[in-house]
Amino acid sequence: MDLQLVGKTALVTGASMGIGRAIAKGLAAEGVQVAVVARRTHLLEELASEIERGQGLRPLLIVQDIMARDAAPRLRDAAVAGLGHIDIPVNCAGGSRPLPVDTRRKNGKKRSPSTSPGSVR
Repeated sequence: MDLQLVGKTALVTGASMGIGRAIAKGLAAEGVQVAVVARRTHLLEELASEIERGQGLRPLLIVQDIMARDAAPRLRDAAVAGLGHIDIPVNCAGGSRPLPVDTRRKNGKKRSPSTSPGSVR
């Protein structure tokens, strides 16, 4: 299938396994230059080898825990430095933070852990 993505760039978090890995491989197969993000270097290296064997461009590897407080600007900076710009952002990473038993804010509303790495603009 030709999705007309040749020459585009993508940033894919959670790319070491599961859906994120499959999306990164699929985008690379469509001609997208991919930056892949995960915590485990060896899994990113394996993914890069698979993409290259499938005739895709070697992805930019970014080893980062997206739950870190400074993750969003670090991801942005690394991706833009390596790709020039990001056409397609894909967040497949999940995570949570430990919360106290009473998870109510001062305003009485419940809070929940965020799985978003924040804005990458």
